[in-house]
Amino acid sequence: MSDLSATYQYVDDNSEELIAEYQRLVRQPSVSSSGEGVAECAELLVELMQAAGIDARVVPTEGQPIVFGEARSAKPDAPTLLHYSHYDVQPGDADDPLWDALPFEAKRFGDRIVGRGTTDAKGNVMAFVQAVKALNATGGLPINLKFIFDGEEESGSPSLPGFVEAHREMLAADAMLGFDGGYRAGDKPHVSLGNSGLLTCQLRAMGGSKDLHSARARLVPNAAWKMVWALNSMKGPDGEVNIAGFYDDVRPVSERERELLNEAGFFDPDWHDDLGVDRFLNDVTGVDALEQLLFTPTCNINGFASGFVGDGAKTLLPSTATVNLDFRLVMDQDPADILEKLRKHLDDSGFEDIELIERGFIEPSRTDADAPFARVVAEAAREVLERDPLLWPTGDASGRTTHWIATRLGIQSAGTGIGPPDWRGHAANEFMLVPYFLSGIKFATRIWDMAGERGGFE
Repeated sequence: MSDLSATYQYVDDNSEELIAEYQRLVRQPSVSSSGEGVAECAELLVELMQAAGIDARVVPTEGQPIVFGEARSAKPDAPTLLHYSHYDVQPGDADDPLWDALPFEAKRFGDRIVGRGTTDAKGNVMAFVQAVKALNATGGLPINLKFIFDGEEESGSPSLPGFVEAHREMLAADAMLGFDGGYRAGDKPHVSLGNSGLLTCQLRAMGGSKDLHSARARLVPNAAWKMVWALNSMKGPDGEVNIAGFYDDVRPVSERERELLNEAGFFDPDWHDDLGVDRFLNDVTGVDALEQLLFTPTCNINGFASGFVGDGAKTLLPSTATVNLDFRLVMDQDPADILEKLRKHLDDSGFEDIELIERGFIEPSRTDADAPFARVVAEAAREVLERDPLLWPTGDASGRTTHWIATRLGIQSAGTGIGPPDWRGHAANEFMLVPYFLSGIKFATRIWDMAGERGGFE
């Protein structure tokens, strides 16, 4: 294995410059849901990538632009690794009093840098970029690198399928690596081999044609009760989804995947602290809890709006009720099929008049449980981050990200993240810790070095 001591020393010696460039990217807004600053951020990211020695350009899409980059090794027959992360962010919510600094200020408090996107995912993006810079300054790249930096991940990446299909040759690689998010509960790095699928939808129920005095509830249907009854028909207190056929296509957990669950383990107290609970649903514990987290599909209420919920009394009969739902799906479940089954369930249960509106979907994706490249990433984490990583056979979150892209390109993949535990994703005071950012740069260089040493990913 190559000696990367000079590269690591470069990161340490030039840490303030590397951090300042990262803060510069965080300070540029890039809110995909509104479009605020996204185009400007893409151009800035290209500038930073080119300064690091990456041939980068903005690729227009039907929505927000994708930034694509490539950096080639001088070594003949070097393998090629494709990378994914995203430069768009959630809204900043500058009026939220919980922020310790302005969301796009990237203000530093000792080793803590606060700002929207500090971890999700501009810290992860810049770990890749600065890793290229460090290697180019200390001997060159061990493998060929390609980068996709998405401008719509926080909005479901609606333009990504078209981009991937139109640029399959440009994206050709031996394997794929994603950096996004951060460590898991217990301050543990993780390596994930898949993503859950996702279906988001809205239900709308009607009672009367207008809101009425609640005395009329003796005669006029209450939209809120209708919605409550519909929701109650869909899922019971035991957590089971009661939509006919919902579980029909769920792929069983394989013996190898269960072995990986046992190897990863699951320490309940860390997760209780991280999630703010003292027990899990159905009192599940240990590895059984991890299996439930990763391999069980869900039906979740995101929000319920109806009538009056302010202070004081208002005796109202609401005419409308609206609920937003999401379904986390596992391998072989088809979001379109689940949507059809939901519609049929409502109709068969007497709720034909409840309107069902699809809001978006993402297919589940997974790489092979024995993918050699995942072992490379786990080994690099163990060495550089100095702790055993959690190797998960799939992930709980969803996205058209690393594994989704790799599945369509027919290559193996691994996903991880460099942010600190409890990094406050999507909330006020999102942050990055400087030691995690710097170790993340070194982590990327070691992954690339190990991949080059092994001559590929077989």
